[in-house]
Amino acid sequence: MDQEARPNPDFALPGFAGLVEIVMEQGQISREEAIEVLTQRWVDRGAGGIQPDRQEDNGAGAALGDPPHPPAEVPDPIPPNPAPPGGNNTAPAASTAITFDSAARVASMLSSRPADYALKRLESQKHVPLWYFTREGLREAARTVRRSDENETLAITQAAEGNVTVRAANSLTASKNAKLDHQLSYADFMFAKNHFLTAIESAKWGVEAVDAFNWFFHKLDTHSLREEGDQGERALLHYAARVRLDWHDKLALGKAYNIGTINEELLTKIARELDARDVKVGLEQVGIFISTYT
Repeated sequence: MDQEARPNPDFALPGFAGLVEIVMEQGQISREEAIEVLTQRWVDRGAGGIQPDRQEDNGAGAALGDPPHPPAEVPDPIPPNPAPPGGNNTAPAASTAITFDSAARVASMLSSRPADYALKRLESQKHVPLWYFTREGLREAARTVRRSDENETLAITQAAEGNVTVRAANSLTASKNAKLDHQLSYADFMFAKNHFLTAIESAKWGVEAVDAFNWFFHKLDTHSLREEGDQGERALLHYAARVRLDWHDKLALGKAYNIGTINEELLTKIARELDARDVKVGLEQVGIFISTYT
């Protein structure tokens, strides 16, 4: 069937929700505008590479790694390089030969690769939970890569200057297992920071930013509150979680500060809030106990 005769997909359907959200985030536009962009791109470029996410009727996301289920009316993909009119077919370009240093060898330790979702957020200088850099997050990323290799579905994302990037659909979604920074154990938090620092350096945040975050984690790890055990480490985790979120909020406004300088006043305030919350919970439990046995 000719492309002109093929019906355009309705990108407002739940099956395309994930794709619409990607375009919204990349272009900082509304949902309606994102649907218009996808519809126009379909007309301009054809259906090649555009696949919907699998969604339930209630809008919930598909399970991680599940293969997408395209709607019945999505047409077959169009070859990316159709033959030019007139029958003047050109020979395919020869592939570039791989070159490498024959004296170089694989490193003795191979670092784990975080999820593409986390790396993509860092490339955009956006906040991402440190969970993605914990052992649990890295293991989930490895499982996702294996499933993608076995049954990879591509989705389009909008890059700079109107270019289109094709990536694995499963790699673009947040994990349903992700935890906030203050929900991590202190050991997991400090393990994750090493992979996080490597990732922001690879994302080209710059020497100044990488150095500031390095000092941020170092000063937390050597803070006197750690001598108080779990209570002190809990306060440090809550401080880190709040400050990292605030730093990215201020960065978006052009008001980022030196995160490597610990605000002792704020840290003390957070510690007191947590202690007061513990006291309140304890009093409530005592009240329940008394009312039960009186």
